[in-house]
Amino acid sequence: MLDDCDERDEVLAAGSICPVPDCGALVISYGPPDRTGRINATSWCEFTCSRCGIDFTVPEDELIFQSVPKGWLLARVQPA
Repeated sequence: MLDDCDERDEVLAAGSICPVPDCGALVISYGPPDRTGRINATSWCEFTCSRCGIDFTVPEDELIFQSVPKGWLLARVQPA
């Protein structure tokens, strides 16, 4: 079996909560990892809420999660 670890384009995720008081939706941002294996901090701290449409930024230390492989979030999702 060939090891294609270096050939795949891994996508990482970061999550935050929408700051609009009546919304509070979980918002996830995706991005490619940098050389350290993390998402570039300027791209993963920028979110757009899919529920209310607001664009907002979050300091890195206030993220709910960061540098999580996208496949982990979708591992149990199956098409209907």
